[in-house]
Amino acid sequence: MADEDTVTITDGDDTVTETTTQGWFDRLGGSVAGAFVGFLMVVGSIVLLSWNEGRAVDAITALNAGAKAVQSVPADAVQPANEGRLVHVSGPATVPGRLNDPVFNVGHPSALRLERTVEMYQWRQNEESKSEKSVGGSETTTTTYRYVKEWSERPIDSSAFKRPDGHRNPPMPYRSAVLEARGAKLGAFALDPSLVKQVSAFERLAPDSSAVLPQGFAWVGEQLYRGASPDQPQIGDLRVGFRVVPAQTLSVVGAQMNGTLAGFPGERGQTINLVEVGTRSADTMFQHAKSDENTLTWILRAVGFFVMLFGVLFMASPILWLASLLPFLESLVGAAAFGVAVVVSVPLTLTVVAVAWLAHRPLIGGGLIVAGIVLAVLIRRALPSRKRVAAAA
Repeated sequence: MADEDTVTITDGDDTVTETTTQGWFDRLGGSVAGAFVGFLMVVGSIVLLSWNEGRAVDAITALNAGAKAVQSVPADAVQPANEGRLVHVSGPATVPGRLNDPVFNVGHPSALRLERTVEMYQWRQNEESKSEKSVGGSETTTTTYRYVKEWSERPIDSSAFKRPDGHRNPPMPYRSAVLEARGAKLGAFALDPSLVKQVSAFERLAPDSSAVLPQGFAWVGEQLYRGASPDQPQIGDLRVGFRVVPAQTLSVVGAQMNGTLAGFPGERGQTINLVEVGTRSADTMFQHAKSDENTLTWILRAVGFFVMLFGVLFMASPILWLASLLPFLESLVGAAAFGVAVVVSVPLTLTVVAVAWLAHRPLIGGGLIVAGIVLAVLIRRALPSRKRVAAAA
């Protein structure tokens, strides 16, 4: 078994280069582990795709039922006859008083939400790796670590850096946060906090020169700053920005419960809890909600497909390891493995989606299964034809 040699070369104060060479047998464990991870990814993608289809059908079913059952009611009075029903209300939102940040004493007299964004100037380690394979299956990997300074909303752990000396970040004393107003109302209705959290029409908060700020902070433009100079920031400097959602006209679809607008328990265990800024009809709000659900469904389908695709590729890791004795052979096998992964992943994704739909909508599910089988046959027939074209050329 070949030995593993590691050589570290320091090119400068903010750059470290590490070169690692692994022999053919040294890479066996990694290829087996990669195959196992690939298997888990394929299983995970099947679970994700199945769950997503069930979730999508349940959500659309609940929204369709809600669109038929919802009643539009005036905002200026709570009608006892609508208790427990799904209602649609449009009107002015109000809050009982000023919403204030408890740390920086900055606020707004009539805000539904207040967002505080805290950033600290920190070191970040960027990593770039390049690998070269040699005849005999050995692999040499050169990794370059570069250290750059940047503003970050999250604390960066410098203790895990390849070269922490000279690149240490101080603790981050403040964090970003979002505050919601308590006691917000829509006309005569109280608003459940789950509704207030959905309103995302943020706008910049103007500087408040009367606020009593923590020591070291001062207004610089629309932000608070702590440090010697915002033009030449140093590690550990802080800047804080604020945004608010002012109280304004809202449209809500939810349950009327004891004078409060809250989430409505819809069909199939789905909660209907819709909010939009401005005056919107119930039909428009349900159309937007269904559009959002369709977008989410396709995003999760794409995620499931790519997880499956890379999972199948990882499962081929031992075969690539065997082929790596000759670098050019590994490239050919890698290209073939990608083709096989596509051939497997596309119809398998369609089949999983179709099987999930069979439990909810048999007609569409059966059509997808047929489409998946036809697509697999067409792809399989296309691959040999390409080989014959290449041979003829």
